[in-house]
Amino acid sequence: MTALDRLRDHWHSQGLVWQDQGADTSAAQAPGHSSADRSVTFRQIAGQVLMNSHADDKDTVLTAIGLTTADLFDDPKGAEYRYSDGRTVIRTPAKKFRQSGNTSGTALYRAEKLADHQTGSPVYVAEGEKDVHALESLGAVAVCSAMGAGKAKRFDWSPLAGHTVVIVADRDEPGEKHAAQVLEILQPIAEAVVVVTATTGKDAADHIAAGHGLDEFQVVETVTSQVVGADNLGFRSVTLSPFANERDDVPVWAWTYGDKGRVPLGALALFAGRPGAGKSTAGRWFAASASTGTLAGHWEGKPVNVAYIAAEESAKYVVKPGLRAAGADLNRVFMPKVEINGEEVRFLSSHDMEDLTEQLKAAEVKLVVVDPLMSTIGSKTDINRNNEVRSLVEPWAKLAEKIDGVVLGIAHLNKSGNGDVVAGINGSSAFGEVARSVFGFAKDPESDEGDRIMSQEKNSIGEEDLALTYRIESASVTTDSGKSADVGRFVIIGDSDRIVGDVLRSQPKAPWESGGHDGIDEWLLNLLATGPMLAKDVYDSANAAGYSTDKAKRAKSRINKDAETIDAFRPKIPGPWFWQRLDCKGAETAEECATPERAAPLLSSAPLQVTGGNQGDADPQGSKGAREHASTQDDEFAFCPACHKPIGRSGKCVSCIVSGLNKESA
Repeated sequence: MTALDRLRDHWHSQGLVWQDQGADTSAAQAPGHSSADRSVTFRQIAGQVLMNSHADDKDTVLTAIGLTTADLFDDPKGAEYRYSDGRTVIRTPAKKFRQSGNTSGTALYRAEKLADHQTGSPVYVAEGEKDVHALESLGAVAVCSAMGAGKAKRFDWSPLAGHTVVIVADRDEPGEKHAAQVLEILQPIAEAVVVVTATTGKDAADHIAAGHGLDEFQVVETVTSQVVGADNLGFRSVTLSPFANERDDVPVWAWTYGDKGRVPLGALALFAGRPGAGKSTAGRWFAASASTGTLAGHWEGKPVNVAYIAAEESAKYVVKPGLRAAGADLNRVFMPKVEINGEEVRFLSSHDMEDLTEQLKAAEVKLVVVDPLMSTIGSKTDINRNNEVRSLVEPWAKLAEKIDGVVLGIAHLNKSGNGDVVAGINGSSAFGEVARSVFGFAKDPESDEGDRIMSQEKNSIGEEDLALTYRIESASVTTDSGKSADVGRFVIIGDSDRIVGDVLRSQPKAPWESGGHDGIDEWLLNLLATGPMLAKDVYDSANAAGYSTDKAKRAKSRINKDAETIDAFRPKIPGPWFWQRLDCKGAETAEECATPERAAPLLSSAPLQVTGGNQGDADPQGSKGAREHASTQDDEFAFCPACHKPIGRSGKCVSCIVSGLNKESA
């Protein structure tokens, strides 16, 4: 009996629906879901089953059914992998490995399959035997070396000579290093080599278990650059220069307050706060003041041009009305756009910085607002890895130097309760380290009038004694449609005797923040506060926020433990899965959904009311349209003109890369 047979029998015994979709694939009803649910999927591979749960955590599903991970193996003791040179590897359900036989052998696993494989045709290199069998289940020819990551040089890779090779790197640091090592070995002997990574999950098995195909892997350029990038750097040399030859000076302050410098020219500054603090509204105030010459400091009386990059908020419904409310000179505020074949895509610092720099210099832009800065990093970046993030944040600091101006990034704070704003910026510490000035924003829980606190938490070349009280006041503006909108406006009230760190330390934790879950429960509730979201987008957002797909699923299970709050559903069958908050059905804005029991206050800067104008000309989308326009776009550039599949970082889809390599080798 295979593991798939065992699972099928057990599902039926529990009275749950099981649907076979092919000889080796099935979909089933998850425990606690309706009979129409098919959110649990299975794929039988050699020795075991790949299982994926699109709605709930996999372990939670197995426990509810009365099974364990051992039941995913044909033999509950684990899987056995036999190499052609006599090595045997045993994998247990607990993911422990032991070897026997010819443990000093050098053969690759399944290398014997290459004897009849056409030279020049793609061969996949995975990190483990399970991944090899997952790839084979889709018809691929695949190999791996024994003993996991880091041991590639101990094995014989000559059978891959002359082949087009696709290296599937695991999405972690050891996997990246292993892929670089394999790449270094294969480049001299293979016809062509490309490095890819899973679209969902960590490895090839996760990618395939989630339903993705061979042509849906994401091309990775960073691994390639570890090996081949050095050839393009030119000759490097070190020289010594006495400080006597270096010109020193005093900083020029783009913004001053209280006769003290707050934000210097030629630097990156950050406005950081939790959702609803008003940091984006403050960013629009800063931009508007610079555009009109009313910002105290170097630009006072000298209006400057501004660029405003908004990734999370609608330019039509939020950003432009907000700039109007702040009194901006809209002829001086520009909105950078990135397009491919007429389709607008997200700005990425790894791809678009050179073009942006040229545009900014030509337009004499002196201030760039990036809201949020995290949006320019890219969803495939591990935001908790300092070196990786620093390489994508430092270009913003260099841009400020090149335009002799300021880059102001908007940043989110995590749920740490220690009150350290700089350390609390979501993601890697590189954000706070690269920025020269950091300001915190928070609601004042002691105020009955909606007061909030802004304080300077870092000033690398000045004082950090700034603490202000501000409010987000409602202002009515007339839009281009002739209708009026009430939007938030940032207004400084005066000095404060407290700083943002004091507020953060004093705030009690919500129920879902306890238990050492890093705030993901509240993060998930906030994410879903403005409407249904593709499950895949939820997982991508979780990974980009420093969590993971499994953590998001576990958070959903925890939240639903007391009351069904987050629902997984499919509008069409077959079709993609969505997640939604049941308590947000019918809510027209995030504020309507945000309740003290279930969500932190959200975007205070969204339009509060739309009035006036001819009713016959009313916007048919209304605030619902604002939500749709405010969604964050994925960092896929466009669609491949040849096969119409999504294009990743390389500018080509993987299938066309491999196809192109095959043509070159023909």
